[in-house]
Amino acid sequence: MKFVLDATFSPQLATALEALSQDDAHFEYAPTLFGSAASDEVIYQGVRDRDACLITLDIAMTRKPQQRAAMQEAGIGVFVFTGRTLAQRSFREIAAAVLAITDEIVARAGSTRRPFVWGISDRKKFERLDERT
Repeated sequence: MKFVLDATFSPQLATALEALSQDDAHFEYAPTLFGSAASDEVIYQGVRDRDACLITLDIAMTRKPQQRAAMQEAGIGVFVFTGRTLAQRSFREIAAAVLAITDEIVARAGSTRRPFVWGISDRKKFERLDERT
């Protein structure tokens, strides 16, 4: 499984996750792959072309109809951290929180048909955001 962390994360997190990764998961950083000025649509298409899933802290992107439609059209899997406090934490706290649920992210990415959007709360609870009515 391949994963792309977007610019809401530090580039060091993608590097650290890749260094700690096993054969079942690989992590890359969107600005490195697609450029720091890449539009969301370019990133979505790049993620799709890499047969990867996107990981983000940007909960707002899942609430915007145009972005949601673009993710659906690209056919990608997205994991978004929905908690309000994670983005305000230190690098080490964010890294620890992401690392703590990496196995679950890998499992859900492998068992969920794309496109999908999984929300992840501060309490490590997963909720399908794309199936809300």
